[in-house]
Amino acid sequence: MKKIGAVLAIAAMLGVVAWLGVQARDIRNERLEAAERRLQLPEVYLVNLQGVLVPLRSVGGQSVVLVFFTTTCEYCRAELHAFREKAALLKGHDVFFVAWEERNAVGGFARETGIDAVPWFNVLRDTASVLGEELGIDVVPTTLVYGPDGRLRKAFEGLAAVGKIAEAAAGEDRP
Repeated sequence: MKKIGAVLAIAAMLGVVAWLGVQARDIRNERLEAAERRLQLPEVYLVNLQGVLVPLRSVGGQSVVLVFFTTTCEYCRAELHAFREKAALLKGHDVFFVAWEERNAVGGFARETGIDAVPWFNVLRDTASVLGEELGIDVVPTTLVYGPDGRLRKAFEGLAAVGKIAEAAAGEDRP
């Protein structure tokens, strides 16, 4: 009886290991696919704080900066304050701040950080996280910088220096 129990326990462990291996492979493949989708700025519309659909695209041959954040993230709060303080570095580029929360939370956060006062900053909502999932965003803040051609120039995960983001937007950042 003990031998049967040991064999069953080993078989169960092997089954779990095999299942975990399949799960790890699926997660890896999903991340690789998201990384591939990130290479080109998706043609989507998101809703701004006034409820208007806004296209994510370059206007007038400018770079596009996408900043994914949440209102509860302290790193996001620090980064958005830095964006406000150094907003002039990004003048001439299309900057989109994208949050997953509801309008009231995002609007209050935008006012508190001051990003809603900069004309070339756009605060948008992706409440269903469609864009976030499409691009594989699982860390906030995450900033993606696209050139005027819509191709990814640079990705920043976590707290990033606004000067480095501005360099990437201007095409000055070299890998």
